[in-house]
Amino acid sequence: MKELQDQFEITALPQNAGLARERIKRVAVQAGFGRPDLDDIEVAVGEAATNAILYGSPTATSRIIISCWVSRADGAFHVEVRDQGQGFDPDQGRGDEDNDSLGGRGLRLMRALMDKVLLYYDGRGMSVRLTKYLTRSSAT
Repeated sequence: MKELQDQFEITALPQNAGLARERIKRVAVQAGFGRPDLDDIEVAVGEAATNAILYGSPTATSRIIISCWVSRADGAFHVEVRDQGQGFDPDQGRGDEDNDSLGGRGLRLMRALMDKVLLYYDGRGMSVRLTKYLTRSSAT
């Protein structure tokens, strides 16, 4: 397994979610992921970045830090998206998950696509850590 890592910043502009998806996708390919895992990672990262842009960024110039790495210890690919927002209680959600509004399904989608999703608030912003385990079927 290759030791890979990347970290970059985006500003809170909607088009930057696509840039984040593409950059993480390139690292995931290098880590050995193929379809359908690669698609799952791409969609989950897009949701995390979009949530950070829409809900975790006070202004359009707010910085969102995105990191990814492969952990040899657990054989997993991790992606972390950190924003500058006030955070929320992930057990309570934002309150609009069960209605027919356009938003509110991102966290549920991330949890369905990834092997593990952790959310935490560190006093300076909210972070979401997405984990996808490398398996024989997804390694190249």
